[in-house]
Amino acid sequence: MKPTQIPYLDLPALQARFALQDQQTLTRLHEVGQFIGGAMLEAFENEFASYCGVGHAVGTANGLDALRLILLADQELGILPQKARILVPAHTYIASFLSIIHAGMHPIPVDVGHLNLDLKAVEACETSYDGILAVDLYGKMVADEVYDYAKEHDIPIYCDTAQSHGAINATGKKAGSLARASAFSFYPTKNLGALGDGGAITTDDHQLAGMCRKLGNYGRLSRYENDQLGLNSRLDPLQAGFLSTRLELLDEDNSKRKEVAQYYYAHIKNERIDLLPADFLYHNALHVFPVLVADRDALKKHLEQHGIGYSCHYEIPPHQQPALSSYNFGVFPRTELLHRQELSLPCHPLLTAQQMERIVDVINKF
Repeated sequence: MKPTQIPYLDLPALQARFALQDQQTLTRLHEVGQFIGGAMLEAFENEFASYCGVGHAVGTANGLDALRLILLADQELGILPQKARILVPAHTYIASFLSIIHAGMHPIPVDVGHLNLDLKAVEACETSYDGILAVDLYGKMVADEVYDYAKEHDIPIYCDTAQSHGAINATGKKAGSLARASAFSFYPTKNLGALGDGGAITTDDHQLAGMCRKLGNYGRLSRYENDQLGLNSRLDPLQAGFLSTRLELLDEDNSKRKEVAQYYYAHIKNERIDLLPADFLYHNALHVFPVLVADRDALKKHLEQHGIGYSCHYEIPPHQQPALSSYNFGVFPRTELLHRQELSLPCHPLLTAQQMERIVDVINKF
C-alpha cells in the first residue's frame, strides 16, 4: 500500500487556521479565571442560537448527551411518557439509538428512502410510537414533509443534527431550527468542530431549554438543592471560545465543501460507482460525500494503491451491532445496502483543484 498522498480529512491543517486565535482564547480564559460556565460559554450559546435561528442554545459535553438530555427533559415536562417509543431511521450512527436507550426509552427503527428518513417510511411504520428522531445524516437535512407530518399529527419531533451544521432548507431555515429540539456534536471532525468533545441543544421552547440546562447540571434547583436526577454534561468555556472563532468561517467552509461535491457529480463517470440522486447536493452541509459501490473492498484497495484517503459511514448498521442484540432481528434492505456499499470520498474546505482532479481520475480508472 502506498503512503496516503491525499488524506480523507486533513484535520491538523484545518484546525491550524485558528492557532493564533486559539492561543488568545486560552489566554483570555486564564485571565477571566472561570473554567466552568461563564461569559465565554454564554457568548457562544447566544451566537450559535442566533446562527441557527432559534431562541436558545444549551451547551453540552457531547452530541450524544445533547440527544439524551432532550428526551429526558421532555419526559420531565410530560411531553413524552416514561419508556417512550421513539421512531428512528435504521440508517444512522449508533449514537442515535444509544441516546434513546440511555434515556430509558425504546427505539422503533424504520428503513430509509435514498438516504434519510422520509415520509413514506414514517407512514409505513406499523408500530405505535410517541415521538420521532430525525437524523440529518452526512449533513443532508431531512425533508420538510416529515416535520409537516409530525406537526399535523401532533407528534413531537426531534433532530440529530450532529452532521448538518449550517445546512439550509428550501425556505431558508437552518439545521437546528425545524424540530422541537435539535442536538449538535462539535467533535473535531465536524463542519463546526472543537478541539475535543462538545455538543449543543437548539430549541425555541424556553421550558425545554431550561430543563435541558438543569438536567445537564446535576438536576440542580439551587447550589445545594437538586430536585431532579440529572447528569454532568456541560460544554467547557474553553471549547466554547474555540467554537466562537470557528463559527465565523462555517458558511465559507460549507460553500467550499459544496464546490467539491459539485465537482464530483460533474466529473465522476464510472459505471461501477453510483452517486446518490443529484438532490443530495441541496439542503446539505456536505459533512460526508458518499458513493456506493458493490465491491467496496476492491475500491478501498484501489484508492490505497493510489494514495487516496477514504472512510466508510458506516460498515455495520445499529440494528446489527453486538451491543444492540435485541434489534438484530430487524431487516431493513435499503439501510443494509447503504452500510454494505457506502464509501466516503475526501470533501473538505482545503482540497485543491489538483487534488480533486486526482481523486476523480483515480475513481474513474477503477
